[in-house]
Amino acid sequence: MNPAAWTDPPAGQFGTSAAYYSDYRQTRRPTENMSVARVFRIKERASLELRAEFTNIFNRYTLPAPSSTNAAATTSRTNGLLSAGFGFINTTNGAGSAPRAGTLVARFRF
Repeated sequence: MNPAAWTDPPAGQFGTSAAYYSDYRQTRRPTENMSVARVFRIKERASLELRAEFTNIFNRYTLPAPSSTNAAATTSRTNGLLSAGFGFINTTNGAGSAPRAGTLVARFRF
């Protein structure tokens, strides 16, 4: 985004722009979770239930939302990476999506 495309209103005055822009949002980020379960009957009153639950099943990585708080900020570099400025995406603190994870649950009922 071009920070020179607009100016901040004077202190104590409202700007002339709209309060909400419908096209200034991040992309859709679906979350895909899955669980599978099976119940094994052992006797008339006893059963074993096995369940596996997965988060981010397809292991998709999404970038975090860019910061859009200060349009007047200048872009700077730290160790060759962008570290500040308007529209900066912080990928160094693990703010992206979590990797695939799973849990196995077993329940015995009697």
